Amino acid sequence: MPIEKTNDTIQTRMVVKEEMIDPVKDKLLLACVKGRWHPTALEEARLIVREHEVDWDDFCAQVSKHGVAPLVYHTLRDDGTILPPWVKEKLQAKYYRSAVDNTLLYQELGEILHAFNEARVPVILLKGAALAKEVYGNISLRPMADIDFLLREEHMSRAQELLAQQGYAVLDGVQPHLRHGTFSKRDGARPVHIELHWHIISSPYYRRSIPEEWLWQDPIELTVGDASALRLSPQAAIFHACLHMLDHIGIRGSLLYWLCDIVEISHRHDIDWAALADTAAQFKIILPVRAILQETRELLDLPISDHFLQRMLARRVGFLERKAYQFCLSPTRSSASKTFFDFFAVEGLKAKFRFLFSRIFPDRDYMIARYSIRDPWLVPLYYPYMIGRAVLDSLRAVAQSHRR
Repeated sequence: MPIEKTNDTIQTRMVVKEEMIDPVKDKLLLACVKGRWHPTALEEARLIVREHEVDWDDFCAQVSKHGVAPLVYHTLRDDGTILPPWVKEKLQAKYYRSAVDNTLLYQELGEILHAFNEARVPVILLKGAALAKEVYGNISLRPMADIDFLLREEHMSRAQELLAQQGYAVLDGVQPHLRHGTFSKRDGARPVHIELHWHIISSPYYRRSIPEEWLWQDPIELTVGDASALRLSPQAAIFHACLHMLDHIGIRGSLLYWLCDIVEISHRHDIDWAALADTAAQFKIILPVRAILQETRELLDLPISDHFLQRMLARRVGFLERKAYQFCLSPTRSSASKTFFDFFAVEGLKAKFRFLFSRIFPDRDYMIARYSIRDPWLVPLYYPYMIGRAVLDSLRAVAQSHRR
């Protein structure tokens, strides 16, 4: 029996409707994507092409918007019955562009990992860097905008030093109120961006819910060139994909390939879904995990059972967990309201003070990078500017919420 959409899934769809796929309007796109794991889905794609007039320009725009052009091309490269030749050529160009871009990123990744290995700085690769080669089995299929590392907090300073030695400059420094720092250097014609994470999500509530040490349990070893690294356990990688969406509300065209990540992980590994449900309940992350997995099953036939979803639905969701989730999805949240909520989510007076101080007075490097300040002597003047912007942001959010 089909499981009805839960309120949290419906809210997720309402908030990110710009990014979500419409299962009716985008039926052809979904059939082509699902064909990677379910060849019978391609029969559905052929039927759609035969019986309907397809807007191929829109189809090309959609596969590009959602980052699945390389995957669709790879799935249909030997099929001559679905895509017109000119569409296949467009997707082929994106496939080879992805191959070139990711090859260069993996070369850079190998050099960075070599430096980290020599310095005995253990790292876990996240997102595309962890999945493209090891999970998808083809570096062209999973687009990568940057390279993401997870590090233990005590190794963060040393990692930043090593990146500086590799020629990287700070874009956004590592701050207590953020989950990552961003670094960049220009390598030939294109810049390379590196993100150093000390957790997989920004919200202090969720950072507190998921112990940092748990992320380092049962990682999977991998190699890039002659350098070694780790990737998250399958369960942690699925949680990351589900929670990652909460940090990217309002960013268009970036959700479908996160759902593809979940399906790909589930096909590559034997997932104990019952254990996953238990862990989600233990960490109080039921709502985002349930919503995204339910959405992935509907759109991409993720192989989870009604029994699993019923098990998730039966879990009790506490008041703070529900409020944290609703707040993360709120389209009218402001930086000030986010600071206020996160302040209460942080445990301990000392930790609360450190968090609040870091939000009101970020360090000099962060301010220079964030506001492109050319003269370091001007940094103190930007603090009232930053606070003023936060106040205006809050007033706009309040006005927008009243209009709704």
